[in-house]
Amino acid sequence: MSPYLMNAADLAVLSDADTATVSSLAARRRSQITVAQAEQLAADRLAVSLLSEFRAAWSVGDHDQMTAVVLAAIDLDQAAPGSPRLMDEIRGLNTPAAA
Repeated sequence: MSPYLMNAADLAVLSDADTATVSSLAARRRSQITVAQAEQLAADRLAVSLLSEFRAAWSVGDHDQMTAVVLAAIDLDQAAPGSPRLMDEIRGLNTPAAA
């Protein structure tokens, strides 16, 4: 979120977090992960979030939200060509399971 759109209380919370302490376990995990691994984990969390959002929109018949999620899924798939395709998962929601 842009700091220009935040109120004073939100900005105070952000500045307090700058001086917060981190547990030794969290610090060790951060030191052992590469930037590429962190980016992959973030993309995985985004994919799970988009899939959940699509399911929620589908359950209530919100076609505008479904379209927005599909467009975001296409962008995510194009950004990470080597990873599993989110659009395949979305299309699979309509496909009956093979017996």
